[in-house]
Amino acid sequence: MHLKALRYAYQQLITHPSRQVPFWILAGFLPTFLISRFIVDESPSLYLSVHGTHVHHLTYGIIVLAITGFISLVMPNVPRRALAAVYGIGLALAFDEFGMWLHLTANYNIETSIDVMVGILVFLVIVVYGVEIARSVGRFFRDNGV
Repeated sequence: MHLKALRYAYQQLITHPSRQVPFWILAGFLPTFLISRFIVDESPSLYLSVHGTHVHHLTYGIIVLAITGFISLVMPNVPRRALAAVYGIGLALAFDEFGMWLHLTANYNIETSIDVMVGILVFLVIVVYGVEIARSVGRFFRDNGV
């Protein structure tokens, strides 16, 4: 019975159009976070340098977030799923270097950044999905007299 309740909750979360946006934000966020951490750890010398200035990937993230926000305001007919995925990518790129924002140094402050990224990930998963899953499971039990 519990497996059936979870299946019902999953169908309510993923198949309902209004609930797809948070899923696609997470789908853009998670792989971008993992890939950016991998690249920074494995190839720290791989970055854009403009006139000797290291352009950190938080810059790309801020640009992606700004463009995504602009497009969502000016072009309402853009597919929301695509916009949500791109927003998730920008969110991951910007907040992956949150430690640099916090301490205003060129040092990555990886521990702080990873703590913030895990916090965002937990927030996205629990608040967006956990609350809805709990509501759906509760509805299932209420509707089925369990």
